Amino acid sequence: MMLRRLVLLCALLASMAPTWAQTEKVPNGLFLIAKPALVDPNFRHSVVLVTQAPDGTTVGFIINRPSNRSLAQILPDSEVFKRFTEPLYIGGPVQREDLFAVFRTKEKPEGALNVLDDVAFALDPAVVEKLMHSPPARVRFFNGYAGWAPGQLAVELERGGWYVLNADADTVFRKDMDTLWEELIKRVRAVTAMLR
Repeated sequence: MMLRRLVLLCALLASMAPTWAQTEKVPNGLFLIAKPALVDPNFRHSVVLVTQAPDGTTVGFIINRPSNRSLAQILPDSEVFKRFTEPLYIGGPVQREDLFAVFRTKEKPEGALNVLDDVAFALDPAVVEKLMHSPPARVRFFNGYAGWAPGQLAVELERGGWYVLNADADTVFRKDMDTLWEELIKRVRAVTAMLR
């Protein structure tokens, strides 16, 4: 119950306080973990890395849905894409036909959205293109992203659709995503049990 109150308080603060909105220097990334009862097929058993954008919207990527193809496989004749052999991820239901990226670097290009200290989102096509031609050590590409209008995610949290955990870069870029949702559900339940 205490964890639920904490989550609701954070959600309400996020929806009401413009000062919580991201600035270039203040990362605010979180993991949303779909509760087992969440039936929306877009998010069932998903782990979503989210951040609040400067305009008050919440944006993120489902990090545990790799596809069975890489950019190198999709465009095998492309000199640019041949180095990207990691699976392309299904990032969410918004703009599924477009390419986006989550990347890890201390030097973020202009136009990238800061998420964690060394993790950023590339939602702008120009930033995605820069990453393709000069990739950082860790980058993952996504078709589509997840997005919520200002206050919309707070409502979903209040209805009990999601668990919330602090995000970390190692989890975002781990290799095996098959068991991530189950692992984070166990972690949330352990924290909840300790707070009772």
